[in-house]
Amino acid sequence: MKFSKLGAWSIGLVVFALPSCFAQTVAPASGKAMCSALAPADFNKTGVQVSRLREANLDNDQSAYCIYDGEAGKSELDMYYPAGDTPAEAENALKAAQGAIGGKFEPVPVAGADEATTNAASSKGAAAAVVVRKGTTVFNISIPHSAKAQQQLVALSEIVLKRLKQ
Repeated sequence: MKFSKLGAWSIGLVVFALPSCFAQTVAPASGKAMCSALAPADFNKTGVQVSRLREANLDNDQSAYCIYDGEAGKSELDMYYPAGDTPAEAENALKAAQGAIGGKFEPVPVAGADEATTNAASSKGAAAAVVVRKGTTVFNISIPHSAKAQQQLVALSEIVLKRLKQ
């Protein structure tokens, strides 16, 4: 702090930027950059304690599998952007993701989504998941199961949807 001639205190402003790996807009078919749709801080803000993005794996530039380390276990974001050329193809990808994750999926309201389902009510003791479709984009998020899992998954899904470049 510095004392100015006018008798007021001035305080220097420090600005922190997000690391470049956590962008605010995610482009389609951007490979590992799709993992920037969720930063560890986003998980933490919703009550899912995550320390870091551990790894990002790819099938191709349209499919990213992002694994985060957390206190209660791993969390994951899998993104298929795009999941097909048409919404019907993306719908098939959504169903395939549900099948791969397992559990009984039920519809859940997620602002900005064309379709969203979760197994949070049926996955006691296992990871809770949400699978979301917006147009031709499909993603799923898995977090350790808890009493608040469904609301955490919805909040995380809404963050991802806001960051997609449509």
